[in-house]
This record gives sequence, C-alpha cells and structure tokens, in this order.
Amino acid sequence: MAPGLLQTIGSDELTNGITNGEFQSGGFSLSRTRFPHDDVHFDPSLKPKNYQVKGTSTDSKILFQDVRILDSTGREPYQGDVFIQGERIRYVGTVPNGSSLASDPSVRVIAGRGRTLMSGLGDAHTHFTWNNGDLGRLGELGVEEHTLLTARSAQTYLDSGYTMCFGAASAKTRLDCVVRDAINAGELPGPRYLANGKEMAVPDGELVAGITAFAKGPLEMRETIRHHIAVGVDQIKLSMSGEEITETRSAQDCYFSDEETAACVDEAHRQGVRLCAHARARDSVKMCVRHGVDVIYHASWIDEEGMDMLEKAKEKHIVAPGINWLIATLYDAEPFGYSFSKAEQVGYKKELDAAIKGLREMHRRGISVLPGGDYGFAWTPHGTYARDLEHFVKLLNFTPMESVVAATAGVAKLFMREDELGKILPGYFADCILVDGDPLEDISVLQDHARLNAIIINGRIHKLSPQELLRAHPQPVMAKTEPALMNFVAYELTDGTKRTRVGHLDYASNRITPLAYASGTPLSDLYQVFAIDHKSVVSAGEPFARDNVKLLAPIRGRDVLAVGKNYSEHAKEFNASGYDASDNIDIPSHPVIFTKRSTSIIAHEEEILPHANFTSTLDYEGEIGVIIGKSGTDIGEAEADDYVWGYTIINDVTAREKQKDHKQFYIGKSADTFCPMGPIAVPKASLPKTLKIETRVNGELRQEGTTEELIFSVPRLIKTLSESQTLQPGDVIATGTPAGVGFGLNPPKFLQPGDVVEITVSGLGTLRNRIASQSAENQVTKAVAQMSPAPIYNISITNGGLGLTKVGKKLLNVRTLGAGEPVVFVHGLGGTTSYFEPLIATAGLSGKKCILYDLEGHGLSPTQATSVITVQSMVDDLFGLFTHPDFHVESAVLIAHSMGCLVAETFTIQYPHLVKRLVLIGPPPSPLPQVASEGCVKRASAVRAGGMSAVVSTVVAGGTSEKTRASNALAAAAVQQSLLAQDPEGYAKGCTALAGSAHDTIEIEKIRCPTLIVTGDEDKISPASHVQTLAGKVMDCKLAILPDVGHWHAFEDANGLGSAVKSFL
Repeated sequence: MAPGLLQTIGSDELTNGITNGEFQSGGFSLSRTRFPHDDVHFDPSLKPKNYQVKGTSTDSKILFQDVRILDSTGREPYQGDVFIQGERIRYVGTVPNGSSLASDPSVRVIAGRGRTLMSGLGDAHTHFTWNNGDLGRLGELGVEEHTLLTARSAQTYLDSGYTMCFGAASAKTRLDCVVRDAINAGELPGPRYLANGKEMAVPDGELVAGITAFAKGPLEMRETIRHHIAVGVDQIKLSMSGEEITETRSAQDCYFSDEETAACVDEAHRQGVRLCAHARARDSVKMCVRHGVDVIYHASWIDEEGMDMLEKAKEKHIVAPGINWLIATLYDAEPFGYSFSKAEQVGYKKELDAAIKGLREMHRRGISVLPGGDYGFAWTPHGTYARDLEHFVKLLNFTPMESVVAATAGVAKLFMREDELGKILPGYFADCILVDGDPLEDISVLQDHARLNAIIINGRIHKLSPQELLRAHPQPVMAKTEPALMNFVAYELTDGTKRTRVGHLDYASNRITPLAYASGTPLSDLYQVFAIDHKSVVSAGEPFARDNVKLLAPIRGRDVLAVGKNYSEHAKEFNASGYDASDNIDIPSHPVIFTKRSTSIIAHEEEILPHANFTSTLDYEGEIGVIIGKSGTDIGEAEADDYVWGYTIINDVTAREKQKDHKQFYIGKSADTFCPMGPIAVPKASLPKTLKIETRVNGELRQEGTTEELIFSVPRLIKTLSESQTLQPGDVIATGTPAGVGFGLNPPKFLQPGDVVEITVSGLGTLRNRIASQSAENQVTKAVAQMSPAPIYNISITNGGLGLTKVGKKLLNVRTLGAGEPVVFVHGLGGTTSYFEPLIATAGLSGKKCILYDLEGHGLSPTQATSVITVQSMVDDLFGLFTHPDFHVESAVLIAHSMGCLVAETFTIQYPHLVKRLVLIGPPPSPLPQVASEGCVKRASAVRAGGMSAVVSTVVAGGTSEKTRASNALAAAAVQQSLLAQDPEGYAKGCTALAGSAHDTIEIEKIRCPTLIVTGDEDKISPASHVQTLAGKVMDCKLAILPDVGHWHAFEDANGLGSAVKSFL
C-alpha cells in the first residue's frame, strides 16, 4: 500500500489473550494495521443472512502447537499455539493449561513445527456453476449433471484452502442457492457461500444468453430483482458492459441506462440485498458509483472522473477486478484455440494495461480492491484461484501482507461478518489453513495444494493427514447432531387445499422441517402444540426451503391482548406527543390494556396496508409477544411464569390520530394488517431470560429495549388479565414498545409506502414487513370473503381435495381407465366408482375408455352443507363431466345403477345426442312411491343421528338376495363396506335426493337410444314386474333378469351382469 495510507491503531478488545487493549503473544505486544476495506461500511440493512455451517460437534477440540500465526490483522507473524473448541477459536498465542490440553485424549493435537497457520482464503468473484469450458453450453446442461458439477466446484474451492466465497452469478436460477444451503446443512463440503442468481442483462446486451435473466426498463428490472430475491439469493449481479471475447459486445460499451441502474439499486436495497456488476466500461463504473452498486467487478476502463467519484464514495464500494481472466486470456488460452494474437487483436492487451494502471491507482487512493479471478473457464480452471494473490503482488503493487489480508479479512468485510471471519483471533470462526511455507516470502506457495497441510472450516477438519496428529484420535472428524425442534413456524401447504402445518425453521439453512405428534400425525397449528409437551414433537419429513411455502402468523384467529405505555421512556414520549388521550401522566399506575382484532394479524413478509383514507400518521411499535401455554384464571404473580409457553414478535402498527380522536386504542390499532406477527414462536426454555428488542425502519435503528425495562412485568400482566377472565392456551399478550416510535422523533417520521420495518428479538429472529402501495388490494377482506361457516363434508378423506376434479363449481372424484370408445358410469345410493370394477372386468370393457365418478357427497366426492342435492343437480354434474375439457365426451355409452338410473334417464332425455347406448341396472320407479320416499327421509335422519352403522345392516338385508346372504359372504361384505365407507352427511343428502324424486315423473318413453335394463329376481327396489313395464315403454329396449340376485347386482353376480352387458354392447 502507498505511503501515508497505513495507520496504526490499538487492537480491538478480544475475549482472550488481551492486556490493556493490545494482543499479547509470546510475551510481546502487537498493534494492528488499517486497510482500505476497514473503511468500507455497507448499510447494515443490507447484511446477508447469518448463515451457520452445521456438522461441528460442540465437544470437538483441536490444539495447534508451535505454529507461525499469520492473523490477518496486519501484524507480523509470530510463534505460538492456537486452541479451537467447537466451531470457534478460543485461544491464540499463549494457550492456558496448554500442557494439560496436550495430554487430554479428547483433544486432537497437531504439531505445527513452525509452519504458517492463517485464515482460510476468500474469493470475491466466484462462479460455482461454471464448467471449466464453454459457458454457452451451460444453459443446455441438465440440472442433475449441473448440480454435480457445481458441488464439485464447491469442494474444489475448499480443497484449495478457500473458506469464503462471494457468488458472482449462477448459470441456473436456484443452483447457487441450493448448493449454498446444502453446504450450510453439512450435506456437501464447501466454503461459506453467499449465493447469486442468473446475471441480469438487457436484450442484446448479454454475454451468454442461456445463463442470463433478461430485463429492459426500470419496471422489468425491478420485477427481475424481486424474482431473484424470492428465489433466495444473497446478492444480484448486473451485466452492464460487454466482453471482448464475444466480438459483438465491447468491454468499453455500457448497456444499462441510468434509470435502469437506479431502479435496480433502489429495489434491491429496499429489500435488503446488495448488487454487484460486471462493469468493465467507463460509463458502467460511473453508474455503479452514482447509484450505489455495492460491488464493482473489473472496472478495467475507469477514467479519471470515475476514479475521483469512486474515491469519494470508497466507503460504500468494493472492487473485485478478476484480473486473472485478462492475464489468462492473453497468455494461457492458446492451447484451447484462442491465441495471443487473437486476444490482442480484440483488445485484451489494451484492457489489461488499462486495468493494471487503474487498479494500482485505486490501491494508491485507498479504495478497497479484493481478489477473485472469475475462475471456471477453460483457461482459468477451478482450483487455480490463488493465482490472484500473486497477481496482486506482482502487478498491482500490493505487498504480500496486503494481498493475504485482502483475501481473508477483506472478503470477511464483503460478507459483512468481519467481526467473526477472516482472522486468527479468539472468538472468530475456526476457518484456517496450515501452510508448509511462508506466504509473505513467497505468495505463490498458496497455489500449491500439496503444501496446504491442513484445512479447517467451522472447527471441522476438512483435510489433514493422520500423520499430522501427535496421537490417534477416536472421535470422528465430523459429528452431526440433530437440531432441537424449537423454532415453531406455521405455513400453508402449496397443494391448493389451504391446509396448514407447523414446522421448525432453521435460520442457518433457511429450511423448514415439518413437525408431527409423536404418533406421526402432522401438526396443523400452534394451538395443537400448546396442548402437548412441545418436546414430544417429532420430525415429519425432510426439510425444505422456506421460500417454497407461504408463511403464516404463528397464531391466528384470536384477538391479541395488548399493553400500552409499558416502557417508561416510551410512556413519556407518548404523553408528550399530543396523541395520548388516555391520561395526563407519564407513568401509568395500572397496566393499560386493549385488544387488537384478529383480522389485523398478518405474517412475516406480508405487506402492511397504509390505509390512506383512514390515517396519515401510520406508526410502528416493535413488541415482544408472550404466548400463554395453559388455561387459568386469577393467577398470582408468583405462579404466572408457569402459564407462559413462549414468545413471538409483534409489530403493533398504529394510526396515531385515531388513537387520539377516539380516546382509546382499539380503533387506531385494529385496522386490517396492523398486527404483523412472527416469523416464529419459541418456547421460553429455549430463550434467554432477558429478551432484547430492536426495531429498524429502512435499516435505521429506531428502537432498543429489553424485558428488564418493562414497567409492568410479564407476571404482573398475567395477574391483571386473569383476575376476572380465563386465559386460554394460545392467547398472545403484546407487552408494550420501547421509546423511538415515529411520533417520538424530531421531526416525527411516519411510515410511508415502500418503508420496511424490521423487528429483531433475541432468539426469535427478525419480523420484516413492508408498507404496501396506496393501490394495494386488501388481502384480509379478500380472505374473509372466501371464508364460509358452512362445513364441507367428506373433504378430509382426500386431504382437502387432493386429486379431485373441478366440475362446474364442485369437486368430484373422477377416474378414467383404459382408452378407446368412452363409457360413463353413474353409481347409485351408497355406491362409489369401485362398484363398477367387477362389471368392467366381466363385460370386457377394459378396452374402452371408462369414466367413473363419485356422486356429490359419495365415495371421495365432498359436499358443502349449503348444497342441495337433487336428481337434477346430479344431471347437471354429469353434463359438466361430459363437457369438461379433460374428458370432452361427444357421445358415450352410459351405464347407471340404482338411483344413478334416475340421473341417467333424465340426462338421456335432456341430452339425447350425448348418449349412444344406455344401460340401466336396477332402475327405481319414477315417481318414487310415497312410502319409499318417506323411508328415505327416515333413513337420512337415522344416519345423521347415528352414523352409517345405524342403517347398514338394514340396507344389506333388504338389498341383497337370500342366496347372497347365505353363500356369498364376499358380496355381502362388499355391500357393507361400500356403505360404511360413505360420509354420513353425503349419504343422507343422497337419501333426500332420492326421496325428492317422488315429486317428479321421468318420461322414459322419450328415450330413443338402444337401452338395456337389468335387474335381479329378488331386487325389491327394481322388481321384475317394474322393469318389464319400463322396457315396454322404451322404443329399442332389451331386458335381462338375473336369478338369485338382489339390488347390488355387480357385487352379487358380476359374471351374469357382465354377460348381459357384453351381449348388449
């Protein structure tokens, strides 16, 4: 670094090995050096998720003895020992009780023998998904092969000593994210990773079309940014300039407009995500600085004006030039068919010269420049990443120390985790490499993998020869432990059924593990969790990405109990604000209690409506929500904690002027969406005793407080609320908000559309919600309008309707078997699609396209309480089936049984062109005799009162033949099971539909198609005399009477029925 840029400051205080603010190592004091990245300060709201890498046992202990410690603070290396416990470094330099640890059999001891122990390296420009070849083929590469390739690249980085990588673009939309999550879950070896998506480019401005996300204009840019964020990326790349190798997109041309760049930055930053940019061109660099693109790649053609702009804004930007690409394209690409003369011809020599000049000047001016060389091309293969560090020294005027620090502590700054990554210091994550050599003497030693004798990430040994250990160690290198299932999250299944589930949200991997009772039954809501010991819940399946489901508020459907003026400083600011119409004192003498309506509850990441016609003083209040775990009344303070299940986060959104005008809190705090809650609920035993809360608006810290500061403690609140009312499991008490709300600022700052409110609580994560636009639709009103108190019967048997077909406005179970001429089947009362399966086999209908369906309320078809079933409604359903786009039956053979015959007869008369042939099996009389109608009504009442078992014996006895009951137990059992499988309400509605047919007469003589009527000689519902009369009325009709058969023909005599139908067809 140029003279004058370095300054010496006192060491930050550390957990161990510190005396008077300076690090003690080997008995002498060392100060630390300041580097350009130390002056970079990204907006805290842009900090990526704090990913944790799983797989390190907390019992793991590693002791490095006699190593040369290169700690990446700028200090000269020094001899000492390093002790690692679990995933972090505990001691550096002098290790207390080192001799005892060295003799402890549970400690793995590694003899350093003077070798260099340093932080694992970092790459600021990583492409896991690049294939060491033609990038144009990546878009065509199958996802399975591409996933394997990407996993290999990730491992290669770790094999090369790299423990931090900043993704610069992914060739497939989610591939970076998937591999990142697998690494964090301990499923794949790889470095800590911040994932990117496809690079964004304007049409005709891309570098490789198949791996690009296209957008044009500010609106499309914003939408594409939102799509990337929804996928789960940590940063987004803009491809703003060209690349000479394309020979159509010059590196000196910028393809983005100022408006597009500004829109991308605004949209990404508002959602807490940083941007990086492929910006070789002069104008693209200036746009990045002008609009705030965080990470600038290449910057080859920066001019003096751009350099001045960048210097003035250097605290906001990091440059990662990818210098190795230019060098390798000129000097290493010829074996791959791209000669030096060709590279020089298209402009790479000029660009390299310009880039070196510009980067040296950046370094001189103290602009943060980090290594990361665009590896993964044919002539910049994976595994050669450390070439960048040598280029920095030989070409860019970096000292070896500056190059090493840039690749370690500098990349940790890029991760925004400089306080725990990138250095060999106590308390930092144990990401380190043991190097056989001195990188400060020969920086190229880091390119020799054979001299990377040990590689450790997260305190876990990735590479180490057994000979390095002073003694054999019985513990496994990697020990996985099952996480505690304590971060309870509610979500909605994505199958369209609106069913809800409960899971455990792992913040480190951003994945949800579905949860169940110990019996395996899935948990549907948190109220079920409160009713059992939460420790008894078990995993109900594999974890999945959180973004794959819609999160719900942890607790819904019940008003929230809330407390006002419960932090003294907030009570004072409220009393002084002019909005407090409750009393005129700073500190209330009793808890101020109000409620927030259940319709105000929304989930994490859902939008808060601004309600412009209701309020102009929209305000936030970050609060800790107490969740009651068991019912109780008149609860004393001493026992109140026994009633607390756990905690969640609440934003008590408020319309301040309504709070004042109405002289109470309810109206101003119960508007739709005014109670964001979540994202998780956590049992109290899994949380610290004192909870800290922070509220940020657009990244600006507004509120801070702890539960120690409450005026009225949680036990006091529970005592007050339970004095005259019973608290229930699942009741939520919002405990009040600290000072710093919008009206308390000078001048007041009320929330506006686009503002993002983030509330963070110890152990509960962060609740984040954006203020919606003024034109946003009220989703609460929409959801309430879709609710109906009328129950839907027989829906649970299909898990909410899975696999059903929507016919008109109803869901019906429809099955198709075979192909060919269509045959449609309509079963009778108490039947299902299964009734016809014996007939299909015996009548040789398997060569036809058989379409079977369950009548409304029967089999697997549900029925809503408000739906009145009649013969005509079932005719309408059948017509809907014929005309459904999935079936589109132009004409068909129609086969019906029992009550289904009334449907089929009416349908054939109303739609004669749709029925080619008609088979009626056991048709009842029309109109139904009054006695039979009354019997159906009584049967419906019996079923509604006593379930199907109340009638099944009577139906089996009256509906089957004597022979069947005496000698065909299988047939009788089939009838019995068909009935017992029915939903009682669905069957009862079928009974009333049949009873209603007493008022209608079907003019069967109007049927003109060929017809077969079949009955049994013991069929009491459709006796032989009746069907003979029917047959005489139909123009073209055949009749078959089956001997020793009752009303359940297909079960009682499948062969006889099949023979009759086969002969007819």
